[in-house]
Amino acid sequence: MSHDVMRVVALTIACLFGLWTAVACRRAQYHGLPGSDALIWAGLSSVFFLLCLLKTARGLGLLRGFGGLLRDIFKQRGWYEDRRSLQIAASIAVAAVVIALIVWGLLWAWHYIKRYRLAIGFMGLTLGFAIIRFISLHEVDAWNAQAPAARTAVDLVAAAGVSVVAIARLWQLRAFALQRAKIKS
Repeated sequence: MSHDVMRVVALTIACLFGLWTAVACRRAQYHGLPGSDALIWAGLSSVFFLLCLLKTARGLGLLRGFGGLLRDIFKQRGWYEDRRSLQIAASIAVAAVVIALIVWGLLWAWHYIKRYRLAIGFMGLTLGFAIIRFISLHEVDAWNAQAPAARTAVDLVAAAGVSVVAIARLWQLRAFALQRAKIKS
């Protein structure tokens, strides 16, 4: 239970940093400073908020039976019988997208923090893990059962990464504002 609480707290902190950065970017844009990434930060904050809500609902047992309902719908449509190849292909595709997002963010961060790209990569880490978990490949489920702390580690790394990039962006906006104030005076 403490892992679930830690995960929810970490995702909430990342959500709040994303929201704070979105508001700061929007304010900077009103003052003529670079802040066009406000919508992207708001989206990142929303994704973390939804993940936090889902993890809280799952921890409280509010989603019990939802998986069975989805499984029944898939069985009625005939999609459940041949799911193994689809699960493997989807898991590989999601993992490839997550790796591409992180590499894309790291390449841009190498030059200079480019506002949001690295944050999207870190968010992709936890979202990709959640999607692969939702796909419910038996090997992944067995791995999750053997290493429950791994899910917590993934969420903590993703939340910390987004929070650090958000703080860097807030610092960058502050530096722009100070520089502009210096020029005016």
